[in-house]
Amino acid sequence: MKKYNITINVLFWILAASVVSIISLTIVFPDGSINSLLFKEEGKVIVKKEEVVVKEEVVVKEKEEWFYFVATGYSANDPSQGTTNTTATGKEVYEGMIAVDTKIIPLGTKVEIKGIGIFVADDTGGKIRGNRIDIFFDSKEEAKKFGKKDVWIRIIDDDSNIKLAQILR
Repeated sequence: MKKYNITINVLFWILAASVVSIISLTIVFPDGSINSLLFKEEGKVIVKKEEVVVKEEVVVKEKEEWFYFVATGYSANDPSQGTTNTTATGKEVYEGMIAVDTKIIPLGTKVEIKGIGIFVADDTGGKIRGNRIDIFFDSKEEAKKFGKKDVWIRIIDDDSNIKLAQILR
């Protein structure tokens, strides 16, 4: 029992001496440089600040809204589709126009079809209702080749506040 008491006594005094030493070192080195005394430093990390040079200013656009539509291709003078050379607006058909449901997209509206290009809504169609559009092609073969695709469109008319109908939610 005596050996046990001596061991506990020695450990207690070693612990007490360590705590007192650490406290006195923190008083002597208040800036924290005690770490360099206690632990070997392999190398210092130096962080340099670099001057930021703005080479290009980019204007962030407001949130763009893209809407899902089903697009098909059509061409002029195709009896199977019932098309002629004249649009619903009375103009002659041209590449770069689309047929739309005027309850959704008003005639004359410019839209961008993602990955395809910019088009003008200048025509309507008997089967064009809701979120469907017809893209005009110069030839029946091109229209057939395009077929039916899911597309994303956005209104790009800057001078109007056109909002697509709530049917597109």
